[in-house]
Amino acid sequence: MAESFAAFQALQRSFPYQRAADDGHVRIGLVQLASDFTLENEWRQLLGERVELYSSRTPCSPTVTPDGLRGLAQGLSQSSALLVPGLPLDVLAFGCTSGSMLIGEQEVTRLLNQAHPGVPVSNPWSAVKAALRGLNARRIAVLTPYIGEVNYPLHQGLQQAGHEVVTFGSFNVLEDAEIPRIPAAAIEAAALALLAGQRVDALFLACTNLRTLGVLGELERRLGLPVISSNQAMFWHTLQLAGCVHRPQGFGSLLADSCLRG
Repeated sequence: MAESFAAFQALQRSFPYQRAADDGHVRIGLVQLASDFTLENEWRQLLGERVELYSSRTPCSPTVTPDGLRGLAQGLSQSSALLVPGLPLDVLAFGCTSGSMLIGEQEVTRLLNQAHPGVPVSNPWSAVKAALRGLNARRIAVLTPYIGEVNYPLHQGLQQAGHEVVTFGSFNVLEDAEIPRIPAAAIEAAALALLAGQRVDALFLACTNLRTLGVLGELERRLGLPVISSNQAMFWHTLQLAGCVHRPQGFGSLLADSCLRG
């Protein structure tokens, strides 16, 4: 046993190394809500071999209300700064659909870029609008887990973006931790009921905490139209911003078609 640091230094052997070259992977930095049980788990099913995911959490209210969602802005810069200091990122993402809508896309970008200047930024609100444009989806149906006070500005924002919201459904959940407990069967049943007798170009399933990835393919088959979720659209959008061609299969036509651009 070395009795002093000097003795330990005499014992220790040092070895040279050559710094590893960049492996060419696309690196995504994700800021998600502290109460989001879903987003990271769904994205890890989509990554593939060339895409790496690094995430941090940001404080949030336990309830999904307009005031709580706007308050998310207070922690975004600090949460972004926690993302892998010293490792270059190709794209950043903020994981909250209603929050990015109410805070504002430009403000979300500004806050995340404070720690990572110049890195492109995605969020579900920007991503969904880009996906709908790419799909030429003008008449849309929307299903959310939110209460009416959150759904109303979402509805208005989609209309202002040039989409006709033909039908709108909700599970009216206030507690964020309750949203991922909505079962897939309930989501499918609500979507089918919402679109019965309706003519739309696409269905939008809103909220990063809503477990939708596993039902997208089946819903598209049964409805005969594109189905977009917040998590699926934001992953697609991050790949677009990073210039990455990656086609996860089985999670909806948006991801399967790499040529689609928003």
